Amino acid sequence: MKKNAMMYCCRSEKHIGHMQRSIEVARELSDSFNVTILVDDEGPMLIDVPASVRIQSLPALPVDPNSNVFEFGRSAQFRERIIERRNRILETFEDLKPRVIIIDNFPFHHHRLRGELLPLIERAHNGIYGDSLVVCTTDGIMIDDSANSDTRADKAAQLLDKYFDMVIVQSDPVFARLEEFFHPRDTLQTPVYHAGFVSPEQGDTPSRRTSESSGEILVSAGDGRYGGVLFRAAVEAQRVLWPVSERPMKIVAGPRLPEDEWRDLLIATKGMDGLVLTRLVDNLRAEMAFSRCSVSQCGYNTALNSITTQTPSLFIPCQDNQRREQIARAQRIIYWGGGRLLMPHHLNSASLTYEINQLLQFQPRRIRFDTDGAANAVNLIERAMHLNDMGSNQASLITDGRPPH
Repeated sequence: MKKNAMMYCCRSEKHIGHMQRSIEVARELSDSFNVTILVDDEGPMLIDVPASVRIQSLPALPVDPNSNVFEFGRSAQFRERIIERRNRILETFEDLKPRVIIIDNFPFHHHRLRGELLPLIERAHNGIYGDSLVVCTTDGIMIDDSANSDTRADKAAQLLDKYFDMVIVQSDPVFARLEEFFHPRDTLQTPVYHAGFVSPEQGDTPSRRTSESSGEILVSAGDGRYGGVLFRAAVEAQRVLWPVSERPMKIVAGPRLPEDEWRDLLIATKGMDGLVLTRLVDNLRAEMAFSRCSVSQCGYNTALNSITTQTPSLFIPCQDNQRREQIARAQRIIYWGGGRLLMPHHLNSASLTYEINQLLQFQPRRIRFDTDGAANAVNLIERAMHLNDMGSNQASLITDGRPPH
């Protein structure tokens, strides 16, 4: 039986956590669909993509559209690139004639990209190839402290109600619900479903070691783009910790740590005992399972790895204002007894040394959240397609008469 085509728009490889979740969902979807995932062309892929998923590259944007580096309305380069990307997206749509379109994070974020995405969504609903199911995915935690946050929420809700068939939140509703962070003035009519966390394929990840005398201190910061301050503090903390405990530390700097900061770390740690510095590891989850404890910024994937491996974890969220969801995520894990928290403005070598010593005595609670988010998302999409084909009311039937999560 011929598979239906699916387009999956994942805005940028810059946000590698979003990309990892998208690839994992695409892996699950590829059993039922011919999946094409659209990503920014920013050099080689840093994530293994299954052979069953096709990658379509889009011209890279000159800057991150969520930044305030300059006024985009005055940038001819930005406008021209959006037009170029829009044309590439529409060409892909015409080629695939997709039955399903998934768009990651829009319209909750990336508002300045509506010029490339709305033409696709409008084309999907014009009936030339039959109506496509249009789905929005998001991780659920969204922090917007800007002065126009209420206006953005209202506009996002209007776009969702006009163009989208459903929203899939990649979170366990017990942990975080969309309505806690998304407050438009008018009630959202588009069905919202919390599918659970999207956990990467575990493969042969070993079970956690139980000996408290074994294992290293693992320090990581996702792709490393914002990890420099944490890594420098960890190096200085290990100078104090190693002579006393002789417990090794491994810093996984990540592929996005700026090259000058990577060189400075190499110089600072040259000849230093008890510390291993590396850019990448094959399986960060396995590294965490074997570690005595973990120090990280509490990105989506690292937090999920910490919960599922029950590794004693210290979370030090990124100081960057645009990544404040890490603070909200860490606070919730702390509430459930899954780790410890050091606020970023308190981070220095002394505070980190103290916190690591406390962490070595800490035993996290076992937290059971739904981590079948990818499989659950596939089931939701397939059910919605079936109901749409039957002409049924999706919002009322997809949950067997119960309101969506």
